[in-house]
Amino acid sequence: MYSISISNFFFNKSNVEYILKFECSGETFLSKYRYSQLKTLDDQLGKTKAEKPQFPKRSLFGKTNQNLSRVQNRQIKLNKYFEQLCLISQTMSCCIIQDFIREAKRNIFDTQDCETLQIQL
Repeated sequence: MYSISISNFFFNKSNVEYILKFECSGETFLSKYRYSQLKTLDDQLGKTKAEKPQFPKRSLFGKTNQNLSRVQNRQIKLNKYFEQLCLISQTMSCCIIQDFIREAKRNIFDTQDCETLQIQL
């Protein structure tokens, strides 16, 4: 079973991209996602009636992407979401999550990009 965590984030123009770390049986890889992409995953899970934790809500006032402390707070909440999601074995074995993991494997984030983006993992 995979473990998924938010290892970091970076600003890409006016967007924030979260770096997800996938781990399973000695295999580890990184992939990057915007909040909206992760929200789409949660919405898809919701349509299947799969058991899942509550997804972190959007900010009602101001843009999260323009406030470092809000981005950091969202990272913590997203990390908790994935931590709890990974504990639900039935949901983790559903086709939506398995497709998400396969797609993440096809879009591996190269850590050499970190130097260019000035982030640390």
